[in-house]
Amino acid sequence: MLVIKNANVIFTDKIRKAIVLCDNGKIKDIVEHYTEGTGDNIIDANGLYLSPGFIDIHVHGGGNKSAMSTDYNDIIKMAEAHLKYGTTSIVPTTLASPIEQLKNVTLSIKEASEKSKKANILGLHYEGPYISLKYKGAQSPENILNPVKNPPDELFSLWDKILIMGAAPEEDGCLELGDKLRKRNIVASIAHSAASYEKVEEAIKHGYSDVTHIYNACTSCFKEGIFRVAGVVEAGLTIDEITTQVIGDLRHLPKGLLKLIYKTKGVEKMYLITDGLEFAASDIKENTVYTQENGMGVIFEDGAMKLADRSALAGSVATLKDCVRNMYKTVNVPLYEAVRMATLTPAEVIGFNKTKGKIEKGYDADFVLFDDDINIKTVITNGNII
Repeated sequence: MLVIKNANVIFTDKIRKAIVLCDNGKIKDIVEHYTEGTGDNIIDANGLYLSPGFIDIHVHGGGNKSAMSTDYNDIIKMAEAHLKYGTTSIVPTTLASPIEQLKNVTLSIKEASEKSKKANILGLHYEGPYISLKYKGAQSPENILNPVKNPPDELFSLWDKILIMGAAPEEDGCLELGDKLRKRNIVASIAHSAASYEKVEEAIKHGYSDVTHIYNACTSCFKEGIFRVAGVVEAGLTIDEITTQVIGDLRHLPKGLLKLIYKTKGVEKMYLITDGLEFAASDIKENTVYTQENGMGVIFEDGAMKLADRSALAGSVATLKDCVRNMYKTVNVPLYEAVRMATLTPAEVIGFNKTKGKIEKGYDADFVLFDDDINIKTVITNGNII
């Protein structure tokens, strides 16, 4: 039995002292008193916070390894790099690429998920390739495809753990794509999109339910002639059915916008992602130029990764513990809510909320112990101390 005592346990709606008992990789019970038995593995938390393990469902790499690698060992190393920062479950996320390349990457991530011994690799997230050229952000323009001319069906047949696909619903064939995704229980996320509010309303009828990194690479209150038009951002904030991905690094979104999203969506519809590049969870140097896996040049400057021409941000180098800290310390949301945004809410989005994302009897024993500054002290996955 794994016994974690003297911990401030972070539940979904409160924090309280408790003892957590684990057996066979699951939470066996949560109690106030426990008599230690012979053979128990005791962790004395000494007043640290015990949180569910963080769950990052939009992350492109880490530890200098990319989710676009066709070597499954690189995917495992990427996941383990983030594991050190408290992310116990991860959904590797692809970049816009040719279908044949995405097929190879899919098989690589599938193999990594089957062979990973420490980090939980839950499935796959395709960010594109069916996105808007106008709002491509750091995606390579030559790899933006059309689902009519380049259908994704071969991808879907490779693995039953394709969890999310980001697409621009205003593009030709992308509403029909949403219907396909809904039939396969794949989350259809509005991504890199020039859609209007009305187009988002239409997209919801075709299965779209999520917005990819809201405020980044999408429309927000733009003008057509002299009239203002509401866009993806306004739809994401005001339509209750939509969940919103939020890059919480304080670079993609400032404090004020994080507060606004929190006020409008709440912790059940707002969740934290890193959008982390291969340079996340690694040592990177200010004012240094790097090359992404998709060939795009980027520079790390002002604590953010930018395209080399400085025309746009290019993904983040944050970890989820940074995002949780920012929501707690800078945006001033209660710690248990900041944690929920990085645990239960993303688990709910991808359908893992019956096994992961909270500390409750029967759930997987994935935990992080940290102090009040979210400095990670211990990481546990499936009852194993990492």
